[in-house]
Amino acid sequence: MPADTTAPLAVLGTHWTECEQWETKWRGFLRMRPEFVPAPPLRYLDWTIDGVPLRDRLTLADGAECPDITFMTEGGEGDPFVIESLRALLLESESGFDPWVQFTDGRAGIYFCAGCGDLACGAVSADVRYTETTVEWRDIAYQGGGISDDGMTEAVNVEEVPSFSITFDRAQYEGTVRALLAEWGDQA
Repeated sequence: MPADTTAPLAVLGTHWTECEQWETKWRGFLRMRPEFVPAPPLRYLDWTIDGVPLRDRLTLADGAECPDITFMTEGGEGDPFVIESLRALLLESESGFDPWVQFTDGRAGIYFCAGCGDLACGAVSADVRYTETTVEWRDIAYQGGGISDDGMTEAVNVEEVPSFSITFDRAQYEGTVRALLAEWGDQA
């Protein structure tokens, strides 16, 4: 009997985590000298794959940890960016927020700039693909992060974060994302 070569399906989950924040204090006689001081950490709901934080697989080429986060920050219930970022993962995002949660090539943002959330800063994104029984985050990689002569650079940068793919059971995946939508205040 041939060995089963299909990989087991991953389980999508979430857990609370924190990231450092800094604020600018202006120093000096004319208050023209900036000093960056620690601020209280920002708590956000992070993605897990089979109980392991997804960001553990997103080490940058220089060895640094990926600085991007989800829009699901503590106290952000009802935030339209949270809702639309989750809808984009279900391929249901058709609002005016699309340019904030999806690149023009259709790739959905998974992690966004912790400072501003703008895709122009770059984001970790995936090509979300559905079948009858599975959902795949195909070619998860860092995308964008710059301005070129013709506008926003949206190229996938596999040198920054080498791409990889994850396949989920569709029912489990949709159940998790829809539960998050309900929790974060989706009224649709």
